Amino acid sequence: MEHLHHFSLSEDPFRSDAVEKFDVDLPSQRYALARLDRAVRQGKGLVVLVGGVGTGKTRVARRLYDALEEELFEAGMMVVLRREVGAEWLLTRIARQLGVDDAGGEREAMIGQIYERLTIIHEDGRRAVLIVDDAQGLANADTLAEVCGLVKLEYEDRRLVTVVLVGAPPLDAAIASDPLLSHHVDVRVSLAPLEPEETSAYLAARIEAAGGSAEILLPGACAALHELAEGAPGRMNALADNALYEAWVAQHSQLARSDVEQAHRDLGWGEVGNPAHPVASARRAKPVQAEVTDPLSFEATGGGSASSADLDPELDAVFERPSGPRPGGRGAPEGHHTVVMDFDAAPVRSAPPARRGIAEATRIQIEDVPLEAPPKRDGEGDEVDDLFMELLDD
Repeated sequence: MEHLHHFSLSEDPFRSDAVEKFDVDLPSQRYALARLDRAVRQGKGLVVLVGGVGTGKTRVARRLYDALEEELFEAGMMVVLRREVGAEWLLTRIARQLGVDDAGGEREAMIGQIYERLTIIHEDGRRAVLIVDDAQGLANADTLAEVCGLVKLEYEDRRLVTVVLVGAPPLDAAIASDPLLSHHVDVRVSLAPLEPEETSAYLAARIEAAGGSAEILLPGACAALHELAEGAPGRMNALADNALYEAWVAQHSQLARSDVEQAHRDLGWGEVGNPAHPVASARRAKPVQAEVTDPLSFEATGGGSASSADLDPELDAVFERPSGPRPGGRGAPEGHHTVVMDFDAAPVRSAPPARRGIAEATRIQIEDVPLEAPPKRDGEGDEVDDLFMELLDD
């Protein structure tokens, strides 16, 4: 792909399919996997993994499934593709997943078939484990009650099956709203989003795995990817992939915050400029009026003047100047200079008043600012000059 070659990438670094070379070990996912594995090996009944969209729930569930040895476990994994399913649908799929022949019929008959199959697995010296991904589709009282009934099935004083429900927050809310259901949860694991520093390491690892350099990612772009994807690796992949293309269209040599924000708008995830948007509300600040007098200095209302030499290293890293013409292929006309300043990425620690005024700005973009005043026309300003001379004589 041409836009990938533009950034010296041999492959798509943000592909959504599972490829081992792009598998990044994330602490939050390692934490969740360790607790799920412990619960299964201890023979717990109902285990729940919850997390937001794109946090990596399916990846963790797949790794759990792959780690269960065949000589110890009869493991199955199913995905709920419907928005909501009933108890009868669930029992039929569970029976088939466990290897029940001709699963179907009345509820009592299916439960009998499931129980018989579970006892065979138990007598074989193994434990049945059923992992249900996208389990928010089970988030109704009747279906969840059926799941609780399954995990209570026993033989020789031992539970016969471990059910791992993997789902989004609606699943968690449905369980929490019913005290009887929540009482049956033996282990609950929450998959947290990435921290900002984890995001930087994650994005760099993906880019380098594709043969590129992490330097193509400017600090402001990295911060925007974290904010707009809410720290979720899956959403970050989709956003970064689209942002790379936007940067190529604009002929930028590096990925900038503006590319990420454009990709975010195109994906329809929400308008950053909308005051109701969580990211926008967190980034709102008092507007700063700026007067450009030099390409590397400006006057900020309430903050004094500053140049790139005056800025702390943290602030200096926030200046982003993507190379190449502006989107549309137009360069700045002669006698003009384009200045793009981005202050969202770096925190300010113990900054003097002038620097605090700079850091409070959300984004300042000044284009086509004349570097010198245009020449006066003949006679223009003569009246002002005469008045000035009279004041001097007085």
